[in-house]
Amino acid sequence: MTLVLSTQDAEKVLTIGSVIACLEETYGDLGRGSAVYRGRTDLFHPTTAHIGEDVPAAHQFKTLDGAIPRRHVASIRVTSDIVAFPRVNGARRRIKIPAAADKTYVGLVFLFSSATGELISILQDGMLQKFAVGAINAIGAKYLAREDARIVGLIGAGNQAGPQIAALREVRAIEEVRVFSPKRDETESFCQKMQAELDIRFHVADTPEAAVRGADIAVTATNSREPFFPGDWLTPGMHLSAMQRDEPMESCFTKADISVFHTRMKELEYVSTDFAEMERKHDFVMRDHPPGELDWQAFPDLGELVAGKIAGRTRDDQITVFLNSTGVGAQFTAVANLIYENAKAAGLGAEIPTSLFNETMQP
Repeated sequence: MTLVLSTQDAEKVLTIGSVIACLEETYGDLGRGSAVYRGRTDLFHPTTAHIGEDVPAAHQFKTLDGAIPRRHVASIRVTSDIVAFPRVNGARRRIKIPAAADKTYVGLVFLFSSATGELISILQDGMLQKFAVGAINAIGAKYLAREDARIVGLIGAGNQAGPQIAALREVRAIEEVRVFSPKRDETESFCQKMQAELDIRFHVADTPEAAVRGADIAVTATNSREPFFPGDWLTPGMHLSAMQRDEPMESCFTKADISVFHTRMKELEYVSTDFAEMERKHDFVMRDHPPGELDWQAFPDLGELVAGKIAGRTRDDQITVFLNSTGVGAQFTAVANLIYENAKAAGLGAEIPTSLFNETMQP
């Protein structure tokens, strides 16, 4: 039988600690060349959803895949997003529109057995994404942040900000978090909620620079599509944990003693020519992430760091940077399999006949 698992099922069986342990093992396998994945593929094409005349928008169809021999599984993650790129306070942002029925989103992971080739599970990817992104940055901090790091400067108070701190607390004894986000009321609510959940002191900062000034670890967790974190904000001993690549300016990598990317692979993007007129109208290139000048091949990746092929922090005064450059399909394979195994043992999910997906004719 093929097990269908919802976000609610995943929430019942996942802990951030178990995800960090699972992914650290996976990145060791990636660094040694055992686990494998391909770069992300994005298709941008027209959407009929009404976003607004002055806001460029698209249907973004995204896939990532990976295989983990240790776990005898492979997967492909598929997200079907309606996305818009408005300007907020003068800066370009990317937002997902809940355009599916009942104002919902569409994201799935298809998990396959490498023993039979069969589809063993279909999982909604919301909780998986939330836990995996936080865990990846925490693994980076485990190898790159100072052992005595206690104070965090956090820029961003959205859906991914909380998991970043929850995961970071698993690898460092965090005592205080200073938070900046443009909407002060939402930031205050975020701080109150997170302080109650994590038993860590949370404070609202007046500016992004004030949030990170004097911090041991700076964390960016925004939806910005224009870099905003300058290298001048980095001080000796600080670790910068960037949730996505359009947050740190390139001066951060020039100033840092050690910079590690999640992956050196870049996504392949295919953009419909139907967007040409709209792009000219908005002076905007329809890409998930605008290109930068950095040579990605010049930086080591997380797999090499975990596998010990490169050294992490060796001195307390070093400035270190971890950049979650783009997604890796193997991370979703690993966490999807973790959810599947735990949910199956707990009797969660709905079963449907695997024979529905098998065929007698050779493809």
